[in-house]
Amino acid sequence: MNKVDEVDSAGNPICVVTYSSGLTENSIVLDGRCAGYSDDEIRKVVAGQEDRPLPMPSTDVLDYYFRNVAQADTPDFCKAVLVEAEVLEGSGSLTGVVESTFDKVHLDKFKTEAGNNWIIAAVAFYVFRNFQTYSLEFYAASALYETYVLKRPFRAGYITAEMIWKFKHETSAILGQKNKKALQAAEDAKPIRAKLKREQKLDRVAKLWHQQAVELGNNAMRKDANAAHAIYVKALEGRYPELLVKKSGKVIGPDSIKRLLLELRERGKIG
Repeated sequence: MNKVDEVDSAGNPICVVTYSSGLTENSIVLDGRCAGYSDDEIRKVVAGQEDRPLPMPSTDVLDYYFRNVAQADTPDFCKAVLVEAEVLEGSGSLTGVVESTFDKVHLDKFKTEAGNNWIIAAVAFYVFRNFQTYSLEFYAASALYETYVLKRPFRAGYITAEMIWKFKHETSAILGQKNKKALQAAEDAKPIRAKLKREQKLDRVAKLWHQQAVELGNNAMRKDANAAHAIYVKALEGRYPELLVKKSGKVIGPDSIKRLLLELRERGKIG
């Protein structure tokens, strides 16, 4: 018999119990955490000797959720998650990549509706559109939005505790446990983020190409080797986040820019 804690489509905790019956593998789902059920209770349910038991009393559930929250400051913990995800700078401001996705109208709207907390409102909007629901970044942005914009610290603490619990178990899955569903969700998020970053990189190179075409002329920019060098020089001056290598902080080289130009030309985005 194997017990795994997961969450359902509504974000509620469930305990998935997998067991063998002869040569067949079956499973049942119980509401709440697996810690709320003894092995004897589950065996009796599997054997059909009694109805499914109720999960932990609500007071115990609250104790379970909040026993770790007391050890972590919710805002700082969540901001650290979003800094790691390159949504926020360490100073608390939006990263250049994130801020560049908003026009002045949207930024002014955030400032009008959220006041001094407009950055948190912008973060939540960006994360909800670009990261998977129930991802680590989704939980962190939700908790900050509840704390600063909606002024509901109790709900923010609940969300943070759920985030800590959920990703503790998903990390275990990645290390080799049988929580395949959690591992698959983490793996599925990677190509989405990689594709988003590549599109942002392509957009920046296209903008620089057109700027240089105005300065140097279209003929000078039609040869990709020349265009890549010209764009590289501008990228060194501007140090655009989209064109920086994450580990070294250096601007990507002319050869990398040349490959991006080939793709942009195939898409018809440059001349």
